[in-house]
Amino acid sequence: MDTNSRIKGLKAPVARRLEHRRAFTYEVFEREDGLWDIDAQMQDHKTHDITVANQPRRVGEALHDMVLRLTFDNRLTIVEVEALTQVSPYGALCAAINPAYQNMIGLNVLKGFRTGLKERFANVKGCTHITELANTLPTVAIQGIGVALAIRARQSVEASGEHAEAKPFQLDACHALASDAEAVRLFYPQWYLGTDK
Repeated sequence: MDTNSRIKGLKAPVARRLEHRRAFTYEVFEREDGLWDIDAQMQDHKTHDITVANQPRRVGEALHDMVLRLTFDNRLTIVEVEALTQVSPYGALCAAINPAYQNMIGLNVLKGFRTGLKERFANVKGCTHITELANTLPTVAIQGIGVALAIRARQSVEASGEHAEAKPFQLDACHALASDAEAVRLFYPQWYLGTDK
């Protein structure tokens, strides 16, 4: 039995055998035209030969391989979308939904993105796997694009000699960065709303 895992830090498991691996990859690119691309990919692999939709899949062959390229402006609004089903159990029948993902244009990852995604692509209106791949985009875009834009904005304010600073976008977006949390007290004291003990 294979008890190994790529994930370090978890306690040692009972004897087990790897059956399936799903991998997500996101890459963020700044474009020369001032826009941003996020290239996203989802792949499924089995660790044994299987047959799906009357097609054999050998170990090492992807069962699913879907990709998205989303282009964002500096407000984190989607302005272009490319969806591609490279490998799927039902081939062209799965890929037929790809053009529907153009309906992501206009969504903003900071304002109701997941609700908009669900409205447009839930159930038979989309591909389960492409929609799942898209669902993580807010945190990827914030980390990859938002942080870069925030740093540039801060540097611009510092260079101009102004001292007015907007509240960092990440505050109150997770438990560690709640306005009354210790991390905010330590690293963003001007925005700390807790009580000193």
